[in-house]
Formats: sequence, structure tokens, C-alpha cells
Amino acid sequence: MEEFAFTGLGTKWFVRVDGSCITEETQKDILHFVDHFEKRFSRFLRESEVNAFRTSRRGFYPVSSDLFVLLKQADILRTLTKGKYNPVVASFLEEIGYGSKHNLPHLNRTADDIPQWILKHQMLFIDGPIAFDFGGIGKGYCIDKITHLLRQSGYKHFLVDGGGDMFATTKADGSAFLVAIEYPGKPDMAVSIVQLANQGLAMSDGFRRRFGKWNHLIDMESYTAVEKIIGCAGLADTAFMADSMTSGIFFAPEEQYSLLEESLKARYMVFKNDATMTMSTSWPGEIL
Repeated sequence: MEEFAFTGLGTKWFVRVDGSCITEETQKDILHFVDHFEKRFSRFLRESEVNAFRTSRRGFYPVSSDLFVLLKQADILRTLTKGKYNPVVASFLEEIGYGSKHNLPHLNRTADDIPQWILKHQMLFIDGPIAFDFGGIGKGYCIDKITHLLRQSGYKHFLVDGGGDMFATTKADGSAFLVAIEYPGKPDMAVSIVQLANQGLAMSDGFRRRFGKWNHLIDMESYTAVEKIIGCAGLADTAFMADSMTSGIFFAPEEQYSLLEESLKARYMVFKNDATMTMSTSWPGEIL
């Protein structure tokens, strides 16, 4: 099995192809796409689309088709979590020091002034200056785009891994890719083995992106970091939906998990700070 490794979107990537070689042309295509995606959707870059409305006035604005898809999915998660998940977290993260060094245009809002936004048809309505951070769902969307690129280039058997979030087809012999689910904060401790075949898998925790007493998982209703859940995994038909599942899990109450599961057509495994664990009744992985 051939492997192509690179760095993008602030993490390590691996593309593993079974049964054929990854041509230099395909490698260049992937690198170009990830670089272009980062320039469009990184909240740390002044000219990105997620920062395009930092100095905008109240009103309706057209958005690209990709930004519309990301906003639409974010809106679904915002509804399912009763507002606790919200991509406008970008402004709050900057206030507490995560990303402030990038010298982006100030949003000119008070700390308790949550920017409001609504999607209507292909237009975005905002109530004033706003910036977005799609976090995991953005990376899942990117992974699915790379999957599409590989398929268009004729590759049939592969795994795309972006910092632990991934999509895998089957191997050339028809078998599944075996992936270990690690216990949050303990990379050498596996708790489940999943057979990944034409599915997306996302894993997220509150340990990798910490700054001071904060992590990157901010409840926008209470302005507090999520601490009750220390990590989770999501399994779905696409990386986008798997990442959406983990993003929703962190902010939804436990009684909403089944609704998330149904709405996103995904399954989950959740690790809590009291050392307990819960998962979908249909979680397919072997528990170790």
C-alpha cells in the first residue's frame, strides 16, 4: 500500500492507496486543493471567505456554493444543539487569545453580543460584522472533496486521513481498513477497533487544542469551554457527516444524541470526564 504524507490545515495528512501508485500529478492536485481550501476557509487568514464579513454592515450578502454548504450544515447543528454550537465562535476565541496574533480586523462587538446570521436561499443575512470558524466540519468537508478528486482520477481503494478524521473505501481485496479509536488524551490506549469500508470517521477531543484554561470547544450560550465531554468519535457515510456528529455531540445534551444520530445518519462513541462512556446501540466497532 502506497502512502502520500503532507501537512495542511494545521495538521498531518496521509493518503493511502491500495492496488496502485499515487502519481506525482495526483499528489500535486491534492496539495493544490488543500492549499486553496485553507486560503478560502482558514479563520487565521485575512482574505479568507470566513473573514469576508468582518467589517460588513447589516444586510444580505451572496456567498460561494462551498461556503453556503458549510453554513447550511452549521445551521443544522446550531438548531440541533439549541444554539450551543455556532460557527461565530471565532470572535470569542480571539477575545480569549486564540488567534489574536494574526492581527485580523477587529469585529467591533461587545463580549455578550453574539453575531446573528440567517441563510435564505443562496444569501447570507448578517446583523453586522461577523466571522466564522467551522472547525471539524470544515475538515470533514475537505476530506470528502479529496475523496471525490481521487475517484475522478481513477483511484478505487484508498484512505484519506486528515489529523485523525478520515474517509476510507475498501482495500483492493474487498476487506475493510481497520482503525483504532484512542482514549482521549491517551494516544497509546485503544478502546475500539472499527472496520472502515466506504465510511467516514471523525475523532475529536479537548486536549489537542488548548490555550491556558481554555480549549477550542466553546459553548456559545454560556461562554464556557466544554469540559464534561473529553472526547468522542463519529461514524457516518461521509467524513462531513462524521465530523458533524462529533461537533454536535460536544454541545448537545445526552438526551439529544439519538436525534443527532437520526438527523445526521451517524453513530457515536462519547467519553466523559467522569471516566464513563456511552455509545450508539448500533456502534459497529469491537470494544477492547
